[in-house]
Amino acid sequence: MHINIPVTEDLQDSLGVRFVLYSVYLEGFLIFKARYKDLHLWNEQLHHLFGNQLPNFPPKYFLAMTKAMAEERRLQLERYLQKLVSDPVVSGSEKFMEFFKKSQLDTFKMSSVKIILNVYLPDGQHVKVDAYTSDTAERVLEAALYKLRLSRELKEYFSLFITRRERDTNITVVKQITGFELPFITIWNMPDDTFQIDIRKWYLNPFTDSMLLGCTAAISLLYMQAVQEFQMNWSRPTEEQRKKLQHLIETGNQLKFLELMQKVEHYGYLQLHSCTSDYPEPGTSVTVSVGNFELCCCFQPPKGQAELIQLHVADMTCWHVQMLHSAKGDSARQSYHLEFTLEYIQGETQKCVTIRTQQAFLLSSCLKKMVCEQPVTSIKEALEIAEKTRTISNKSSKKSEKVRAHMKKGHFLSTKEENVIFDGFTDLNL
Repeated sequence: MHINIPVTEDLQDSLGVRFVLYSVYLEGFLIFKARYKDLHLWNEQLHHLFGNQLPNFPPKYFLAMTKAMAEERRLQLERYLQKLVSDPVVSGSEKFMEFFKKSQLDTFKMSSVKIILNVYLPDGQHVKVDAYTSDTAERVLEAALYKLRLSRELKEYFSLFITRRERDTNITVVKQITGFELPFITIWNMPDDTFQIDIRKWYLNPFTDSMLLGCTAAISLLYMQAVQEFQMNWSRPTEEQRKKLQHLIETGNQLKFLELMQKVEHYGYLQLHSCTSDYPEPGTSVTVSVGNFELCCCFQPPKGQAELIQLHVADMTCWHVQMLHSAKGDSARQSYHLEFTLEYIQGETQKCVTIRTQQAFLLSSCLKKMVCEQPVTSIKEALEIAEKTRTISNKSSKKSEKVRAHMKKGHFLSTKEENVIFDGFTDLNL
């Protein structure tokens, strides 16, 4: 997940004391605002629990800060928060959850009240969850899956997402809702009622389906999502496969449908909404799909032939997201656009491509998810395979190790006002 502080405000309290208010964004959306003193107190509470396991917290200044000092503190707080959310032990603790919950409620001036939250399924139906405005996504997901009679042991394979339903009945997946977010506040801050909370599977290796086929409720969820993606043309069946799949939908044979989908190209891939790029020329439209350990980008310039770039995760060296904005305001989503830049190896050449998409953070999360899902072969097994086949090159092996090490630091760029860009880093736990 990506956390950054692209906006700060110089304010004054009721006693006339000046302070800086930091706007903390998660995956490109405002999650809370906080003062340094609040974050400092929280760090002390966490330190009692985790000691030196915590990252360094920015020190106090007892004299007035210069602009350079203020900017350095912003960057240090950004790195501190990024490391906290990347640590599953710390981010899963009660103290962490309490602070994030209170900060979200306070920022949006929301009290904890009982509500009925609609959680949608891929076929358009929804589950009514009895919840509180202060309930985390983890709790809401558990309650929704319980109503669907899905085994708790399979919860890790699903997640809540913010999606947007388009006029043509297609959907756009906007973002994954992290476990410590408050879904009610997240959806409440969306621009209009075309946005909703969905349950979707959260893995990109299509063969993971086999782990869930012993549960009837899981089969139904997988089937609904597979049908939805089939009807939106995210998957690419042959004409013969399409006819068979359509027949299985008409007869309601869910298991056979899922079995056949395993043979369909791009099954289980997530397709982004319309994107643009300056490659190979300005104004080029791009269709981006991600899944099964690869990223597929089809570039269609205004004039000329389409070009397909199909990359395995082992060919990617790094990527970053630029969050560019200049508008001031208090809304949950400021006026900005996102750019996703990917560096990769093609043959012996290092290349780079930039894509403009508002789903840049989601794309980055998907790439990290695929890196985590990639099977790791033990050294002993690798040596045995190399001895038997004698076809595994040392160069390829070293490259794969280098790429995995590099991807532990997949990074993003955060921005301040007027499109001034600052570097930040995301630690990936593999």
